[in-house]
Amino acid sequence: MERNKEDRIILGQTLSEDVFEYLLNHFKEAFSHTSLSIEDAFNELSKYTDVIKTTKNQVAYNYALTFSKEERQEMLKQMHQMIVFKGSRCGVFSEPMTDEKAVEEIYDKYFKYFDAYLFYYVKFDEFGEFDKVATFHNLDTLFLNLPQARRAKMVAENMQRDHLNAFDYAMSLDEIGIKETIKINEIVNASDDDINPGFKKTNNEIIGAGFSTVDKQNVPVEMQKLFRAYKEGFGIDIKDPTEENITNEERYNRVCNILRREAIFHIRFERIHPFSDGNGRTGRIIMNHNLLKYGIAPVLITSVMSDDYKNCINENDVNGLTKMMLASTSQQASNWMSMQRTHLKDDYVNNDVMAEIVGYDDLEEEPKKKVATYKNLLVF
Repeated sequence: MERNKEDRIILGQTLSEDVFEYLLNHFKEAFSHTSLSIEDAFNELSKYTDVIKTTKNQVAYNYALTFSKEERQEMLKQMHQMIVFKGSRCGVFSEPMTDEKAVEEIYDKYFKYFDAYLFYYVKFDEFGEFDKVATFHNLDTLFLNLPQARRAKMVAENMQRDHLNAFDYAMSLDEIGIKETIKINEIVNASDDDINPGFKKTNNEIIGAGFSTVDKQNVPVEMQKLFRAYKEGFGIDIKDPTEENITNEERYNRVCNILRREAIFHIRFERIHPFSDGNGRTGRIIMNHNLLKYGIAPVLITSVMSDDYKNCINENDVNGLTKMMLASTSQQASNWMSMQRTHLKDDYVNNDVMAEIVGYDDLEEEPKKKVATYKNLLVF
């Protein structure tokens, strides 16, 4: 089935490329947060940032600002030395601390990002003077959590960026085969230096699963079998659901057949578990590429659905996953239609073009065609 580069058929309607991209970008925001691995990374970030947020002392910060510029500089200088000393004890750097200049150079190289937080952790004695000993101990919380938060932020944001880059790459393809699947996974794991590109080099497992994934030596053969069977539809009659002049019942049956084929592929793909990491992210990207190719709204496997989704894979429950995908694509189709009716009419520059594509009843100019009801598109 060829895909016109000038327009897209989604929800039974032809959308120009820029309108399609507008809708797809909104979907991607949600899609990037459906990966449990990515959510775990952001939760790890929150763990450290919450500690910093709750231990920052605004009163200390405000009081420090009442000191003269020279006094504040002297306090910072001494806190720099404290942070560098803590870093030396933890093996953060190997440079010798020969004099004050060397200490400042070490601080600027490894700890400069601490500056925005230091005055929140400064301690003063009963006379309102800078308390070096109390400050040194109080800086432990910042020293133990700020670097962790910085690393966690980098990991989480890199994972999210890689996920979306892989999604964009997949969407640029007409077809996805084994070569393209390997590339998608490579992009998904682009920021992980510990992952070797290509199929897994060591055997892996799905935590909590009641089955064993395919042995690393058998992955190439099993992947070839899977993609060959997919092209043959797994014996399912696959027809274009966007074809004009077909009944709602026929459109529904065609969509369900496509969803069933994707469910079979996805379950088999995940049970093979061909890569060291990112199998779920890679598999769901492929799933949505294939659905969008056939004019079917994409699918989100949310955290609420996670247990049922894992159970479908664990139990090889094609019917269960098909129903789950059916519910999700229906919801997404409804969301897209709602987005068209509410947001796009305000954000899209050319309302005449939008009226021709979507047919809003409440546009300034009379619409060129009535909006087809969701029931006549993809309601199930």
